[in-house]
Amino acid sequence: MNTLLSASGLGARLAAVICVCLSVLLTTLALRRAAVSYQNAFVLRATASLRQNFVVADAGRLFLSSLLLTALLGSTGYGLMGVMGALLGTVFAVVAPRLAVAYFARRRTRTFVYQLPDALLALSSALRAGSNLTKGLELLSTRQPAPLAQEFTIVLAEYRIGRPLAQSLSEMRGRIDSPELDLMNTAINVSRRVGGNLADTLEALARTLQEKAHMEGKIDALTSMGRAQGWVVGMLPIFIGFVLYQQQPERMSLLFTQWYGWIVLAVIAVMMAIAAWMIRKIVNIDV
Repeated sequence: MNTLLSASGLGARLAAVICVCLSVLLTTLALRRAAVSYQNAFVLRATASLRQNFVVADAGRLFLSSLLLTALLGSTGYGLMGVMGALLGTVFAVVAPRLAVAYFARRRTRTFVYQLPDALLALSSALRAGSNLTKGLELLSTRQPAPLAQEFTIVLAEYRIGRPLAQSLSEMRGRIDSPELDLMNTAINVSRRVGGNLADTLEALARTLQEKAHMEGKIDALTSMGRAQGWVVGMLPIFIGFVLYQQQPERMSLLFTQWYGWIVLAVIAVMMAIAAWMIRKIVNIDV
């Protein structure tokens, strides 16, 4: 009887060990599959973004750099603030590459918009000199600086392989998120369909865009103090919290280890996000 009980107990333990091993194996396979899927999605998205912004970089190395940054910030946050710090550092490291790509895209778009009035004036002069629209766009692609020259080079390459010019200009509008391109595309498409003096239209559009850029520059200069104050107000609670944590680590650690501390942090984060949104709405004036 004792032998049967021992055998049954041994079998139960063996079954439990097998179940645990299978669970660990399945979990490992699932995590590996999820990691591979995330890596593939990251590489594809990063490759598309880099190509669109004409940045020569290896997406695989960027993924490895992102992993190293995640490990570094996560460990640093854990050493400074515990589990909550590790979580914050990991989230920031995951979001940082996307924020960097978005920043470079916005900067490239802003540079393109500032270059567009001079390019339209050059195109208008070329049309008045007797060149056709295709020859004028070719001059823009060879004599204008990047990124404007890069975008018009793509437009001409697509036009030469048989794609309609209107479609190529529309796709350039999709790559460059700028309403100024809508005006240029509309002027060119209307002129190609119903005729008219395209040179005068482009010159008037260029003058309008120059005035708009001049006004936006004045607004940026006048609202720069408000943006600086927004950054100071946004960083001040984080700085004060860090100083208090260094002075009273036991009391401040309750914010990261107790449920009511997490609620306080969530309320603070929501209020700071609302404040940042309101400041952004105040200082961003659409012309």
